[in-house]
Amino acid sequence: MRNLLLTLTIILTTAWGAVAQGPSQQNVGDDYANLIDLKAKPMFIADFNFTIFDAGVNTKYTEYGSTFFMGKYIIISARKIGGLGGTKDKLTNESYTELFCADIDQYGNLSRPLLFSRIINTLSSEGSVAFTPDQKVIYYTRNTQENSEKYQLYRAVLDKVQTGKWVNEELIPFSGTDYSIENPSITTDGKRMFFTSNMEGGLGGYDIYYVDIHENGALGTPVNLGSEINTADDEKYPYMSPDNKHLYFSSNGHNSLGGLDVYRAKRVFDNYVRPLNLGTTINSEADDYAFIMSSKDRGYFTSDRAEGKGKSDIYKYIKEDITQTIQGTVVDRETRIPLPNTVIELIDEEGNVVATKTTTEEAKFEFDIDPFDVYTIKTTRDGFDDNIVDFESNTGRTKDFAMTVEMDPSQAEIVEVDDKMMIAIENIYFDYDKWLIKKESTISLNKIVDVLNANPDMKIEINAHTDSRGRDAYNLSLSKKRAASAMKFLIANGIDGNRLVSNGYGETQPLFDCGSDCSEEQYELNRRIEFVIIK
Repeated sequence: MRNLLLTLTIILTTAWGAVAQGPSQQNVGDDYANLIDLKAKPMFIADFNFTIFDAGVNTKYTEYGSTFFMGKYIIISARKIGGLGGTKDKLTNESYTELFCADIDQYGNLSRPLLFSRIINTLSSEGSVAFTPDQKVIYYTRNTQENSEKYQLYRAVLDKVQTGKWVNEELIPFSGTDYSIENPSITTDGKRMFFTSNMEGGLGGYDIYYVDIHENGALGTPVNLGSEINTADDEKYPYMSPDNKHLYFSSNGHNSLGGLDVYRAKRVFDNYVRPLNLGTTINSEADDYAFIMSSKDRGYFTSDRAEGKGKSDIYKYIKEDITQTIQGTVVDRETRIPLPNTVIELIDEEGNVVATKTTTEEAKFEFDIDPFDVYTIKTTRDGFDDNIVDFESNTGRTKDFAMTVEMDPSQAEIVEVDDKMMIAIENIYFDYDKWLIKKESTISLNKIVDVLNANPDMKIEINAHTDSRGRDAYNLSLSKKRAASAMKFLIANGIDGNRLVSNGYGETQPLFDCGSDCSEEQYELNRRIEFVIIK
């Protein structure tokens, strides 16, 4: 196990065991993928709070939702008894389903469902559809009256001349008559299409697959999402969130409340991990599926729950708008002294730095986070060892997570600078225009105590310097007082005063001879205390 010099104390108990420590390193990417065991998390039911409403277009017949097109919502319905040919599907005892497009008002209510396309709709059942981002290509599913259990996947192109006419219909090559392909869904960047199939080689029942969509529109080879998502039962209705961070799908093979439930999986390094049941305010003992977002906290899904109007109905949802934060303090592990000016990075699971903060004078920090996400927190401070720890949000409700970050100081080193042997530590801090040592700098001076105790014959000279701002005589006096304060601390901590000499040089020995035209960083480096070994 790697040496961990930073521990994270989280004042809460998490369902996933929220703290796991990792290696101290700056690089991102594959190292972070190895840091977190993405499949070691037990699945549980989220406590998101959804409010559910009838979407406004439901009848006593089957309706289920699909996707958006030209500002309308595409639904699949058996509402037209007998379909175009007046016959019924023997499996459902309803008419063969057709595609409709419904208006959406400002509140998300659906109305005026009209037939989507007399070219796409046929005597058989049409199922879910997907559109490329420019909405010029449609992928759709269709069965046959002779084999209504199995759907095949088709593609058509919007005619450039005749408005609303779809042309060049073709069967997608990986379709087959021995299995079904259903629920196509295309990512907002147009680079990938998900679908559902019970084709041979799956894990059982219906599995979720994807194909990459190349720049020329050609489709790649279907890829099964694997056992993290797919089970021996059914996984259906995949949908990728607009930000490409979460895959939503329905399953009766995970920890379902009954029938199909809606789940969310995080996309990490192009894997889909940690399926999360969206909870009891959207899922029921019936089948719940076809989840899609119209905005961050609003959208639609379909359910055949008992209180509906038909065999299945479309509902709109509003998810509770929540905020979550990590609020904390950074302290020295042993002394508990707060550590201001500590740089803290919030890093996502792919190693991307989400946000960077510097702790306040009270050593406080705060980050906004997303629910049920995993983060790495990295702390950096001069004179302390860097490290990283992991944090997980374990709730879907508004919450401020409180924590204390504990840091360990690095050891002082003896180095040679300009032919002088010195004890090298980080800068010693004083309040502006003062000579009393700040509490956090007592940790640094303790390093000098340790070196002197380990080397009982060593003598040192404590040399204090200021920057060039202010009057020369005042700076000289201030530097002498600051050197004397450091010497007084060392003596108070057991070092014989005969081993110490203190001197103040004011602004006469700058590291950067930039006068009044220095940067803030140069001014800070010129304000320093050096511990020079004289014996």
